[in-house]
Amino acid sequence: MAKVIGIFTGKDLKWMESEGGSGYWIVRTDRIKSAEYVILIRNHRETWAVKDGLGHGQAFMVGKISGCIPTKKHAGRKLIQISEYALLPDTENFKKAWKKLTAGQRYPVAYLNTNDLLQNIDLDVEKLEWSAFNANPNAETASHESEIIAEEAVDETKELSEIIAEAKEMIAHAAGIDVDKVNIQISF
Repeated sequence: MAKVIGIFTGKDLKWMESEGGSGYWIVRTDRIKSAEYVILIRNHRETWAVKDGLGHGQAFMVGKISGCIPTKKHAGRKLIQISEYALLPDTENFKKAWKKLTAGQRYPVAYLNTNDLLQNIDLDVEKLEWSAFNANPNAETASHESEIIAEEAVDETKELSEIIAEAKEMIAHAAGIDVDKVNIQISF
């Protein structure tokens, strides 16, 4: 049973290849690095989202995770790197996949496993036909090992801030407001 990251995204394969993977997410690096696969599920709620005939909440692609790096475009966010991908057919079992896999959670990142995929959407990743993920060579990448090590060290010290950032995003999404309108107060 392999670990899987579920991503609710408005981006398609071409867009992800241009960016070098699936981004830009508030996630813990260790959780991504311990996962083997990412399943991409269509989100039409963003005005910029790709409208390609797939339904909102429909699973459209599975990728093999090859890494997770910090991004310079959006502070505190990560890019999930993909080495290979498999496009999923437009069949009934993949429609409403987000709801089937996460009970419709509002936060766009879900931590799953291959048994969840098999049981809830009848997807066996072992039977997929894989193609090379052609990441744009000019896409953002971690250029030095020291950058990755430094980011992982920051992950450990920023855990509370990441949790707060995730909570703020979830609350804002659920309330239909901008993230900067959400304040979280902690009393010790």
